[in-house]
Amino acid sequence: MNQEILEQTLRTIQAEHPDGDKGLIVMWVSRLIEDAGEERLAERLDEAISHTWPWKVVAVLYEILSWWTSDEGSALLRTTESWLREGTNLRRIQIALAQDTYPFIEAAEMYQVLEMVAQRFPEVADQCAYLINSRKRRD
Repeated sequence: MNQEILEQTLRTIQAEHPDGDKGLIVMWVSRLIEDAGEERLAERLDEAISHTWPWKVVAVLYEILSWWTSDEGSALLRTTESWLREGTNLRRIQIALAQDTYPFIEAAEMYQVLEMVAQRFPEVADQCAYLINSRKRRD
């Protein structure tokens, strides 16, 4: 993975999201996918992105990638779900919770995992409760 392309992609997201030049963001995300490929992309990005980058910027990258990967983010979502199941890394959990979809196919699993995460990390308890309540209302 070309670190310069990754860094420029993150800088562009940080500067342009949410109200800036979306075309510029898409251009850099497309370059990143073309350079890095899609295989194990979430895991490789997690390894390659410095923890000095705010988790919110990284979360936006993952969200955008979910729309631009060939599987419409399915592999990215499965990876972020595994981070929630592990429930040990706050940064990964924050990124996973910020995605624009409910984690987990089965609602019961989502409730169980997010309740555990909320107990372990009070910093994300409100977001966990929001997702749980929102899905319960929807179902």
